[in-house]
Amino acid sequence: MPADERSLNDIAWEKVFAALPLQEGLNSDGFVFIPADNLKLYGKREPRLMAKLDSKQSRPRIFKNLELSMLPVENGKYVIFKDEHEKSYFSFGRALEEIPIEQYQSRRESSHFDTLQLSKISTESQAIDFAHFVSLLSTFTGDSPLFLTIRGRSRSSDFDIKLPDSQTRISVSGVQIEIDAGFETENSIFILEAKMGKVEDFNIRQLFYPFKNWTTQTSKPVIPLFFTYSNGLFYFVRFEFGAEFGEARIIDKKCFTVNEPPKGRINLNTLLNIIEVSDEPNVPYPQANDLDKVVDLVMNYSEGLNNKESIAEFFEFDERQADYYANAAIYLGLFERDAVHRKQFLITEIGYQLASFPNRIDRNLCVLKQMISRPSFNDILSLFNRNSRDLSLLHPDIVARIIQSRTNLTGTTPRRRASTVKSWVEWVVENMEFE
Repeated sequence: MPADERSLNDIAWEKVFAALPLQEGLNSDGFVFIPADNLKLYGKREPRLMAKLDSKQSRPRIFKNLELSMLPVENGKYVIFKDEHEKSYFSFGRALEEIPIEQYQSRRESSHFDTLQLSKISTESQAIDFAHFVSLLSTFTGDSPLFLTIRGRSRSSDFDIKLPDSQTRISVSGVQIEIDAGFETENSIFILEAKMGKVEDFNIRQLFYPFKNWTTQTSKPVIPLFFTYSNGLFYFVRFEFGAEFGEARIIDKKCFTVNEPPKGRINLNTLLNIIEVSDEPNVPYPQANDLDKVVDLVMNYSEGLNNKESIAEFFEFDERQADYYANAAIYLGLFERDAVHRKQFLITEIGYQLASFPNRIDRNLCVLKQMISRPSFNDILSLFNRNSRDLSLLHPDIVARIIQSRTNLTGTTPRRRASTVKSWVEWVVENMEFE
């Protein structure tokens, strides 16, 4: 990785490893303790920022290279340990994409409430509160009534954890834990970790520490739930933890829309015939696979998502990924670069239109129309349509040839970009019902 692409955490952790004999301890014992004061002293960065390793992508480069992970063990103290199989993170793979979307019809009318609207959800808390308000959460858990009893930061109780692929047990005491929401019923306690936008993986610590904390304080079952909201879709995943940190498996998973159908009806033939095709945009060709996340980005522009730093923080991924998603929004005509401040993004008129739609059906149709107006995607979607809309016939080599014919991309790049194109066409299939 070139020096100018290193993150602030990359640089800070390189300084810490250069100043302290951490690697020797890791090589001999498989783990090493480090005070937060040393992170600040040698890394020249706030420890809480250096320790925020919530996804595989967010790990500093030296952690990736040395196959390391890290956990808080006391207030102001961490353990760094070998994690060769990345058990600190749960990878969803295609688990979220493969959940069939169900339409949920709320028995409670939410449109009368100005302070909690589906089309204006921009934070994890708002998404959780809405899901609770319309009884979607209790529908998934099968337990009611649910009472919100836990939220925010607190200090943990004392408990032990067994490090992955090791016989080492570590004592945890009084560390800061944060719970996005905790609900209690007569029979159970539900602990929620929430995200905005679908994620590829997450650090199990975010659910495991609250789970361990509350199991020491109650006789009721403590049930860990992962929750995410993206472009009108509510995803719920119920986990079960094993004895070892990193042992986690999915017990149940659901995805819901609220008061609207999962798919919008379209006539792809008509759209391909009536939408005017523009020139291929003079911007980087799309490398952002999740179109729902592009919609989320545009919908939340007013929350300050106008540069790659704020986008990375919002979605909890690295700044390079943030750039990919901003460039995808630019490619679709939803964003543009600020002519003066080139590192900032501006929302376009079409982007404002998309953000104003109250339902995901209209938002998705807007995205599809923008795709069709781009020459390469017009060619690819036309081919897809002629082939009876059979995704299996959309071979990467064919897609790559179309990309190469419509852009200035050469060599192996068109083949690499074909994977993003395929994911966008899959998104169309997942979100559209063809007439």
